[in-house]
Amino acid sequence: MTPLDLRSFNLFGGLMCTTMGVVFLAMRLHFRAPTRGLGSWGLAPLLAVASALLFALEGRHPTVLVSLAGNGLLLVCNVAMLAGSSQFLGRPWTWWPWLTAVVLCLLGLQVFLWIWPDYRVRIMLFALTMSVVCATHARLLWAHGEGLPARLMGAAMVWQTLVLWVRAVATWWIDRPDTHRFDPVSLIHTVYMGSYAFSVLLVLVGGLLMFSDHLRQRFEDLANHDDLTGALNRRAIGQRVEQAQAQWLQQGQGYALLLLDLDHFKRINDAHGHQAGDRALVRVVTALQQGLRSEDSLGRYGGEEFLVLMPGADLATAQQRADQLRQTLASQAAEAGSLGCTVSVGGAVVQAADARSDRVVARADAALYQAKATGRNRVVMG
Repeated sequence: MTPLDLRSFNLFGGLMCTTMGVVFLAMRLHFRAPTRGLGSWGLAPLLAVASALLFALEGRHPTVLVSLAGNGLLLVCNVAMLAGSSQFLGRPWTWWPWLTAVVLCLLGLQVFLWIWPDYRVRIMLFALTMSVVCATHARLLWAHGEGLPARLMGAAMVWQTLVLWVRAVATWWIDRPDTHRFDPVSLIHTVYMGSYAFSVLLVLVGGLLMFSDHLRQRFEDLANHDDLTGALNRRAIGQRVEQAQAQWLQQGQGYALLLLDLDHFKRINDAHGHQAGDRALVRVVTALQQGLRSEDSLGRYGGEEFLVLMPGADLATAQQRADQLRQTLASQAAEAGSLGCTVSVGGAVVQAADARSDRVVARADAALYQAKATGRNRVVMG
């Protein structure tokens, strides 16, 4: 049986990494909204490629240069993948402790290459350092990642950590002090090299899937939220009201609706321009969101009209919350002067005869009309 050419395998893995690195960097340049971690994920496979090319030159150039530079790039590659995942998941990241560990590892490799040449000690030192990076990466993904892509990456890192530990221990039985990197001396060595190339590819595929899932969530947010204020748009808040209605019909869980209309909002646009009006809307939504319960939903129902869904709220709870919101916006309007506005609120609670949600909305709308007709800046429950 023809033995596996480890040099060719090493270069083939490098070519695959090149493709993935270019894809990541292209996405980073093409995607307008910056996504943390893409740059580090794109850098990692290119470092792996550079390492593979250096190792392919072993025997043609000084061993010290090839070994130290190649291993250094390989270590930084894994650190860059860890950095990308940390940044993508929004975790704190600092480069210098990890780069310090890389430098210390390379100094140790230099000692056992120049002063006391021993391939086994170099393998053990390098594999243990890499395993710390991989184990940290696996822990990060399992602790903070969500979904199948993060689990895929985490599993690849766990596998790589186990292989590195086995390689660090097995070197004392399968290698000699003068063993060459690409000598096909054992199945363990072949699995070790092949495992690295495969796990890097698997981690990068997981990163692509995580980024795709991130894009999907971003698109869903854009589809469901108002661009200006960040509140749910009319379609999305309408869907939540229908879900609340379904729960009412099936499980008897009630809900309340509040319709809020900003008083004389047109005056702000006419006197100060639409940009000032936009800023006023953003301030209003911020105040409303801070005053709602965690289970409540706020949606922009029209130009300056908003709808609040309050699951499980009875009439007294809804009226109390509505008056608190009205008072909050009244205080804000007093501080803002001509750039502020009060709010009229109409509310309604689902009743036994309400087979459809539009009946609840209609009662809230009638109550809002009454609040505006009787002087504005008040709450009326229908």
